[in-house]
Amino acid sequence: MNYYSMCHEVVDGGYTDGDVLFSPALDDYYQVGKSISLVGLSVAVVLDKKVRSLKADFFLTTCGAFFVSRDLRDILEEVSARVQFAPADVKHFNGKPAAKEYFFIHINEKSPCFDYGLSEYSGKPMIMSKIQAGELAADYKVRGVKKLCIDEVKVDGLDFFFVDGVIWIDPIASEELVRKVESKKLLVRFSSIG
Repeated sequence: MNYYSMCHEVVDGGYTDGDVLFSPALDDYYQVGKSISLVGLSVAVVLDKKVRSLKADFFLTTCGAFFVSRDLRDILEEVSARVQFAPADVKHFNGKPAAKEYFFIHINEKSPCFDYGLSEYSGKPMIMSKIQAGELAADYKVRGVKKLCIDEVKVDGLDFFFVDGVIWIDPIASEELVRKVESKKLLVRFSSIG
């Protein structure tokens, strides 16, 4: 199967960003893959002043929180994805509500599917020797990825996931998810990986 990075850059270039407020406040900095409960969580976003019109169906904020439109949320609920959603009150800097309805998305566990052998990254010979010797620290994160490859066996049939063991911001999407998003003409950019 082919996989794609779901890019946080917006379709027409650039980025969407804003201040995110979690209520009640989180105990620590927000991180994808860190176990949190979304029950009773309220999420508000005030977009940066430079964001005049938010059309994207998927965006990332500086704090690391990802947001999806209702249309993309509906598709994610149709495919295999261990994702949680919380409604987000997204407003422009001037207080005007965003034209679309958005949801904060969260995954409590990243997928340990990084293919150390096929991927290309900084320090690969050293990492591979540590793996062979059983000496690679469990919390080590690969850096400087030039080519990201996925071990499909370890994906566990997921169509949407974040990769563990590597510094890689964007989530990964299966071919099926990409087809569904493109068939609905949603404003999401994908980049082939592997």
